[in-house]
Amino acid sequence: MTTHLPPRGELHDLINGTSPDPLRGRLRAALTATDEPPPADSEERAHRIHRRLRRLADTLPPAAELLSDPRRLALLGECVAVADPPLYMATLSHYALCLGSVIALTDDPVRLGSRWEALASARAKGVFMVTEIGDASSHLGIRTTARFDPQAREFRLSTPDAGAAKFSSVGSSRMPQTAVVCARVLAGGADRGVFSFVVDLTDEHGPLPGVEISRSVELPALPMDYALVRFHGVRLRHEQWLRDRARIDDAGAFHDPLGSPDARLQRTLCVGQVLWATLPSAMAAMARECAVQALRFSGHRRTHGRLAPGASVLTYRNQQHALLGCLAESFALTCAGRTAREIWTRSRAVAARRTATGGRADGMTFAPWTAVDRPLAVLKALTVRGTARVAAECQHRCGVAGFLQPNLLAGYHGFAHAFDSAGGDSQLILLDAGRALAAEGAHHGPYAAGRGGGTAPAPTVPADHPAWWPAVTRAQEARLAGELHRTLEQRTQAGLAGLELWNPLLDAARELGEAYGSRLVAESLAGALAAVDDPGLLAVLRPLAALYGAVEARRLAGGLQATGVLGAAAVRALPAVLDGLCDRLLPHLPLLEEAMSAVGGAPPVPLGADDYAAALTESLDPRSERPS
Repeated sequence: MTTHLPPRGELHDLINGTSPDPLRGRLRAALTATDEPPPADSEERAHRIHRRLRRLADTLPPAAELLSDPRRLALLGECVAVADPPLYMATLSHYALCLGSVIALTDDPVRLGSRWEALASARAKGVFMVTEIGDASSHLGIRTTARFDPQAREFRLSTPDAGAAKFSSVGSSRMPQTAVVCARVLAGGADRGVFSFVVDLTDEHGPLPGVEISRSVELPALPMDYALVRFHGVRLRHEQWLRDRARIDDAGAFHDPLGSPDARLQRTLCVGQVLWATLPSAMAAMARECAVQALRFSGHRRTHGRLAPGASVLTYRNQQHALLGCLAESFALTCAGRTAREIWTRSRAVAARRTATGGRADGMTFAPWTAVDRPLAVLKALTVRGTARVAAECQHRCGVAGFLQPNLLAGYHGFAHAFDSAGGDSQLILLDAGRALAAEGAHHGPYAAGRGGGTAPAPTVPADHPAWWPAVTRAQEARLAGELHRTLEQRTQAGLAGLELWNPLLDAARELGEAYGSRLVAESLAGALAAVDDPGLLAVLRPLAALYGAVEARRLAGGLQATGVLGAAAVRALPAVLDGLCDRLLPHLPLLEEAMSAVGGAPPVPLGADDYAAALTESLDPRSERPS
């Protein structure tokens, strides 16, 4: 009997995409250049990031072309994220948010003149400013103002007090930086909603007139230079207003076809879609890198434990459950990243129709993000949390080696952990998603089974089958939605509203939002498997997918038992399920490691070397020439 071996190329394509792109090689070359020493201080670090950003800009296609191509944007994110997480943060801010706002909200970026040229070439580092430091949910109550002067046909940008200061990664104050600043337009004596403005912040001499930048604020999880920024009557020409289709006529009358401040805020923050569509792919690349490096380290690491002296650390079941589980989760996140790109591609046409017809503004209770795009926002939340969980578990399973900077796990964990709040706060996203889903009721999709009793069927396939976890997530979401919807109806009929209605239900709303996200990820993974025909590849991917489900079920066992989706006996059986799935996967581990570590730009790290001690010693030798 012969065994059908999985084709390496097909597995590689499933993870990295089927279309070879010369951009990958160019990015690798730009990211691995060794022509500069490590930064000596925060000032030099900021300038180094800007130099590397300019090098990337020389490599990339024109900004408008790049921002219309989710596949290439995702490739950029994957390569930069695994090579240099702080640089990836700068890249997201520059391309997805700053340039993305300009392209989405003006019909002719060239109207910005030299500002556009400087941003497009990265001669000026692009920054995005929306968060204000003083209040929670500041996106819904932005207090920075842009007051229109009808005589001069210009705006005056002002920060009313310290609480309205913008918080952003502005970097050094002595290099060219241009921001897209979200501010409330005051025109004709009325509040016209939140719009974006293109604002020059600094040049090589420091902050420009009217711009106040604080000393740097440390954020150890993501080492960049952050600061508080205030504006004192900064004069903005009319063309610096990213007005979309709004206008102020010669008589000073304001016109906005969107019709309401909430709709305008939703439109202004539509650039979140670009970030959410591509961030999951970068998160998945970091998760894969963590899992592969930790597995290689554990495979080579010998233990002197008395149970099995000289055995590999990976011999132990608890290490297998943890690290093969991380590998399985990183693959699930990879599938979720592909789904996010597909959602964005489909939603762009829908968004264009909404814009043309005046749009809609709903779901903005805790934050605006789910109103912009619910599935993309929730996938952002689930993938950053999943990546942070994978990175933290890999750090823990590698001991002190997992926390050493040369091994990069700390940088990946810091980035993912920081992005739980950045790019749209994940907690608020999940709260709004759960609130909106419960309020909509159980009328379609997975909710239909949850009507009138919340008894969506539990899975009928065994727990080591890849279809088991998608069935579990559908049942869990349906039951939580049905229960919360009924509770809402009862409390509403009792005359409760607003905070009084929702305050006792916030944990339930967040739990429903998480369940919705779990289903999205599970179905992304199931869809990837459904597209595979090769039996050898399926022999690898089916236990990998099933392992992801079993590990997630164990992590979420309390909630699954509380709704009755899983019984106590099913939960007690999970360790044996994990053992069997690990046994099926271990023979394929070299293949999986090779395919999942194929992202270009990742520097070699000691953790994955055959001889860790020698590689670590070499990395610490000041004479060795390694990428900074």
